[in-house]
Amino acid sequence: MTIINTVRRHAPQLFVAATALLLVGGGSPALAQDAYKAAVPALEQAGGAKTCVSCFLERYAPAEQPKAFAVSKDGAYGARWHRQLSMEQVKKEALESCQKKPEYNAANPCVIFFENDKLVWKP
Repeated sequence: MTIINTVRRHAPQLFVAATALLLVGGGSPALAQDAYKAAVPALEQAGGAKTCVSCFLERYAPAEQPKAFAVSKDGAYGARWHRQLSMEQVKKEALESCQKKPEYNAANPCVIFFENDKLVWKP
């Protein structure tokens, strides 16, 4: 049996499996992207309107989980993601990355803004 015949024969099951993977991962990519776009005003507030919004939307949003995005009021930001790391490790590394940015000022510490697909920052 060729691969094409196998795919044709099992297409419904493959579709169901792919859909289940999307749902387990937090829903559809479009819904997740909407959550990121909706968070932009909060990101601008948390980052003093200086944080790289396109970095958040174009690089962090589609990244694999676990992931974390950190920001400071000076506009410094850091993100980390890697499926083989724990959430605690990606948060730690996102904060470290934020603190290494030239915009960073210790008077305005970096904080975790997003964990995976969820806004966790509070004003």
